[in-house]
Amino acid sequence: VGAIRKGEDGRAHIDFAKCVFCGKCFAACPFGAVMERSQMLDVLAALKRGEKIVAMVAPSATAQFPGTIEQLFTAISKLGFADVVEVAIGAELTTWNEAGEFKERIGKGAKLMTTSCCPAYVELVRKHAPEFLPNVSSTPSPMVYTAQFVHKKHPDAKTVFIGPCVAKRAEAARKGIDYVLSFEETGAVL
Repeated sequence: VGAIRKGEDGRAHIDFAKCVFCGKCFAACPFGAVMERSQMLDVLAALKRGEKIVAMVAPSATAQFPGTIEQLFTAISKLGFADVVEVAIGAELTTWNEAGEFKERIGKGAKLMTTSCCPAYVELVRKHAPEFLPNVSSTPSPMVYTAQFVHKKHPDAKTVFIGPCVAKRAEAARKGIDYVLSFEETGAVL
C-alpha cells in the first residue's frame, strides 16, 4: 500500500495514514530493522505485580505449539494468568451475528458483504478503498466478542490476546483490549 519508504536519513519511515498493519514490512526487511513494539515485557511486568490478567488464545494456537490445547492452556495459566479463554467463544458469536447481518443486508438488496474479522483488511478498505466500506460487516471480531465475555466474567481483569496476527495490535488498541502477544512472543515466554 506504499506505507513504507526509505527517508533521506537512510532509515525506514512508515506512513501510518497508509499503513494497514499487515506486517509485510517486518517480513520483507532484510535487516530486521522494521519491527512492531512488543508488549511481552509489559505483560510480564503486570503478571509479576500480581495484576489480574486473562489470556484470550486464538484457535490457531493448536497448530503453533506442541502438545494439546489443554497442555498449552495449563502452561499459560502457570505463568500467572487468572484465566485462559479460547477465542473460539467469540468466533461463534461473530459467525452468528455476521450471518444475521448478512441476511438482513441481502434482504434489503445488498449484493455482497465482506467480513470484519481481519483488521488489516478493514484498514485496507478504510484507508485505500473507502467507497467499498459500506460492504464491510459491522459485526465485531472474535477477539472483541471474547474480550466482552471476559469483562463480564472478570470485570476487574486486563486482557491479553494471544494470536498470529500483528494487525490485532491496532484493533486491540481501538477496542479496549489491553495487550496483544504473538505466538512467537508467547513461545518465548513459555
